[in-house]
This record gives sequence, structure tokens and C-alpha cells, in this order.
Amino acid sequence: MTPGIALRQVREDDRWLLWGWRNSQRIRRVSTNGDEISRDTHQKWFATNFPRMRDATIIVQWNDVAVGWFQIESWDDVARTGEWGVGMGVVPATPGLGGTLPLLALGHAFERLDATMMTGRVLGLNDNMLAIMNRLRIASEPPVAEPRVRADGSTTTTVRYRVPAEDWAPVRENGLALFPTALRASVVAALASEVAS
Repeated sequence: MTPGIALRQVREDDRWLLWGWRNSQRIRRVSTNGDEISRDTHQKWFATNFPRMRDATIIVQWNDVAVGWFQIESWDDVARTGEWGVGMGVVPATPGLGGTLPLLALGHAFERLDATMMTGRVLGLNDNMLAIMNRLRIASEPPVAEPRVRADGSTTTTVRYRVPAEDWAPVRENGLALFPTALRASVVAALASEVAS
């Protein structure tokens, strides 16, 4: 067993794990599309997207159990810029584990991919992630003027975050200082290790 946090690429056998996570009430509540995704729709989506997901979607494990993911999207190889997104697949029993996801995603981008700028978005109704971003002291931009229309017709604001490479070191240090000692050491070790296949 690998104690603590370990990172690995998404695999074909994660197909139904991701489907289950995506369809959980907790995830749907904070998604643009809160509808349940059918098994057939997910199967087609996964089959189409899996090849390019290998390097973009990283599964986060805790004590060898998959608990969440982060992804790097809209990556520009020339400018070294992209967007990050995270999701906690299960409610963690370990306090602070959900808060590590943005830090792991940004660390992956800046320390492995040599990013120059990363952008993230959080829906205004996602109070938990907004609080995490606030605790990490990742500065937000003014809310987008046009509300985001969700699949059910309801609207919400979108909060955007931009982290330039020069801000990564203080964001990293501030974030690490928030976590209990063992969790902090596990985040540092995960960022220093290779992403498993």
C-alpha cells in the first residue's frame, strides 16, 4: 500500500468510477449540468475522450483508494497556459483532503508542465470550493457579469481565478501551511513523485 496521496493517470477501468462520481448528487449540485448522465451517454463520451484524457486527467488516491481527480484543460503548448478543474469523488474521511486538490492541480501544472499561467473557474453556488480557494489565498477576479445558465434553467455566477507562474511559490507555501503535518508531507511527496500510469 502507498500511504497518503498518490497520483496516477486516468485508466480505461476508471470509466464507471468517473460515471458514478459525476452522477453523485453532491457533484451534480455544483455542476453546470446537474442532470444525471445515462450509462450509454457516458460510455460514448468516455470512448471518444479517453485517449486524450490520459495526460489531462489525473486520479488522486488516498491510501491506494481513488478519491478524486484534477484535470488540465485548454492547454496551449506554446504559451504554456491552461485551465484547471478538480473534483472530490467521495466525501473524504481525512480532514483537509479536499483542500489539497487545487494545490495538486496547480503543482502539476507549474512543476511538471512548466506552466506560465493557469486559470480556474468555480460556480458561485459551490460554497465549499469557494471557501477552499479563499483559504488558499488564490485571488479571484470580479465575477463574470453574465450569469451562467445551468441545464435546469437556473443561473449562478462564475468566479474566475488566475495564477501566474510567479505567484505559484507563495500560493504553494500558504496552502501547505494550512494542512496538518502528515497531510502536508503527503502533498509535497506527491508533487515530487512521478505520476503513475
